Amino acid sequence: MYRIITVDLDGTLLSPENKITKYTEKIIKLLIEKGFYFVFASGRHYIDIMEIRDALNIKVFMITSNGARVYDLNDVLIFENNLDEEIALKLCKIKYLDSDIITQVYRNDQWYINNNKIDNNFCPTLSLLRYKYFRPDIFNFNKVSKVFFTSYNLKKLHNLEKEITSSFGDQVNVHFSVPGCLEVVSGKVSKGYGLKLISKISGVSLKEFITFGDGMNDQDMLSISGKACIMQNADSRLKKKLPYAEVIGSNKNDGVAVFLDKIFIKK
Repeated sequence: MYRIITVDLDGTLLSPENKITKYTEKIIKLLIEKGFYFVFASGRHYIDIMEIRDALNIKVFMITSNGARVYDLNDVLIFENNLDEEIALKLCKIKYLDSDIITQVYRNDQWYINNNKIDNNFCPTLSLLRYKYFRPDIFNFNKVSKVFFTSYNLKKLHNLEKEITSSFGDQVNVHFSVPGCLEVVSGKVSKGYGLKLISKISGVSLKEFITFGDGMNDQDMLSISGKACIMQNADSRLKKKLPYAEVIGSNKNDGVAVFLDKIFIKK
């Protein structure tokens, strides 16, 4: 019935310590042996997703930077779409001087930030990339895949979401991946669009996809899959948007692996 398993990473497949547990690793490998394919779909940079995949020594499809890059099972880039340069510039200026918010940029293989001197939900330990500082007036905005904002001031981030949506409309996709991280990519990309591409090149109907997620940036890929599963620890807004989706265990308790084990292995 299902042939492709799509999983978000942070808050979904990964534990709260941002690790794949031994139990989860075991279940993934058992399912691949059974002929299932996996898609890792994340807002993370592709270098960081590759590192997670390589630690498991498996082949997976990858949707990275919320859909700005999509890779097949052999690491071939099958889709790429970047933010318009003028829009990327405006996004980087919009809160550049706000000390409560960190402005962050993925450009090619580099990660840039405006500052890291305050307590603002900035987590450099989650990435293999080493950040560099940028100034909008001298920065090259070519090939910017994602601009994102982190802060513990959630009210400011929600206001920023409204401001960006009002300013740029459907030219961008703007979503919270977690409550303290607001992410902006081109309006032409999303995790759901990446899933459609993978469906097309694999010849597997979206009805045969089972998808797991926890954040608002997972909504569109969950909505087009044959079965949608939402984590217990998911954003409450996501649960309200997709009332038909099955709510499973939390990432703290290997929710994805426990569910897959029950459905496909222990049956």
